[in-house]
Amino acid sequence: MTVIIISKQERNEYETDRLVTSFNSRNIQARVCHPDNFDIVISSDITKTVLYNGEALEVPKLVLVRLGAGILPFQLAVVRQFEQMGVQSVNASEAINVVRDKLRTGQILASHNIPIPKTMMVRYPIDTGLVEREIGFPCVIKLVTGSYGEGVYLCERKRDYRKLMEFIDTLGAKKTMIVQEYMGHRPGEDLRVLVVGGRVLGAMRRTAPEGDFRANITNGGTGQDFPLDDRIRYLALETAKVMGLDIAGVDLLFTPDGYVVCEANSNPGFRGFEEYCAVDVADRITEYIGFKVQ
Repeated sequence: MTVIIISKQERNEYETDRLVTSFNSRNIQARVCHPDNFDIVISSDITKTVLYNGEALEVPKLVLVRLGAGILPFQLAVVRQFEQMGVQSVNASEAINVVRDKLRTGQILASHNIPIPKTMMVRYPIDTGLVEREIGFPCVIKLVTGSYGEGVYLCERKRDYRKLMEFIDTLGAKKTMIVQEYMGHRPGEDLRVLVVGGRVLGAMRRTAPEGDFRANITNGGTGQDFPLDDRIRYLALETAKVMGLDIAGVDLLFTPDGYVVCEANSNPGFRGFEEYCAVDVADRITEYIGFKVQ
């Protein structure tokens, strides 16, 4: 065995199948493993500390992690255990853990002078006046962790924001949340840029379905190939670099002066990208992995 693909499969079935086919075409052995079927044994015999379905697992040369913001602590521990055994992981556990935290991502990007929407963290009790002064309305509310556009809400007016906070309060779900400046220059549109191994594969303009502001393809959005320019390349490559990501989906929002980075993803889906941009993403990923396992 050369490569293990850690994937839940049910969410990324298309991507997983494409990757396996591409690995096979390169004569690279690849096995798909569900993250919940591992067991970890802490032992001085480091070669026998990861089990799969209760059986000792042949140590791979590399682990390709197809888990993103929804990765659970145990699943992250599995990746760390492979790394402790000297196995390369793409992406690395630390990068996955950091990028899943949207607030931490924003802090890192801002510290490297990468433009982002103005962002603040809110806690209970909510000070609506403070949000109005610092961010203004409309604004976007996000959970600290989330993917596929889940846990993201648009509050167009102060009244909408207050009602959302009151509703969350009644649920007893007093979670830390992020309030972000709404970039309304081209509402319902963004750019998804894919980076693999320090190379920009392309950019896809995503357009939200009618009645929604989230442009995710998984939520019914549509895509279109978008021409790359130096600024797009710089923002995507620099974001992947400072976040420590070998494989990254970088989302850009349009502004009158160019773009800002909305967020970075450690497990970008690529079905829409292959469909709308005619780029063989699976082949680019397995090509990159092939160099690392030689």
